[in-house]
Amino acid sequence: MKKILTVSGSNSKNSINRTLLELASSKIEGHEVTTLDIRDYPMPFFSLDREESEGHPDAAKQIRTLFAQHDAFIISSPEHNGAIPAELKNLFDWVSRLGDLQNPMFATNKPVFLLSTSPGPRGGATNIQTLSQIMPFWGADIRGSFSLGSFYDYFVDGQLNVEKEQELTSAITDFTASL
Repeated sequence: MKKILTVSGSNSKNSINRTLLELASSKIEGHEVTTLDIRDYPMPFFSLDREESEGHPDAAKQIRTLFAQHDAFIISSPEHNGAIPAELKNLFDWVSRLGDLQNPMFATNKPVFLLSTSPGPRGGATNIQTLSQIMPFWGADIRGSFSLGSFYDYFVDGQLNVEKEQELTSAITDFTASL
């Protein structure tokens, strides 16, 4: 049994990306799942000056510990103007500064699955591509992704339609089987 940390990278209380993460998490069998919601870990925006004068926020230390305690991650992130939300990027900035500053890896060789959705047809695909490119810098082993475009067309009455439900289940099952 592996310990999987699911990360909700949205600061919206009504996040469709959090909803997608909850659906994905419900597909995980035979593993221990912990959820990290960035809304529960507020941090000031990273700057070298702030780091020098104030040190590292306790929230960043707590998150770094959570990353260290888990074997794999599922990260659900909205796309803000084609990019990673500032608050999620800020989390990565702070967490990567803890420990050996010459080695910013907080996800060393840990399998990562990326999720994104949006009301638009691309479903955060640009953001997933960006995360797939930068997460290996922090040591992540990107093993898969799932992008759901047109969220409100497929998520009706609290459920995904059958086709998208099967796609999500298959993607999560493949990821967890690779652990």
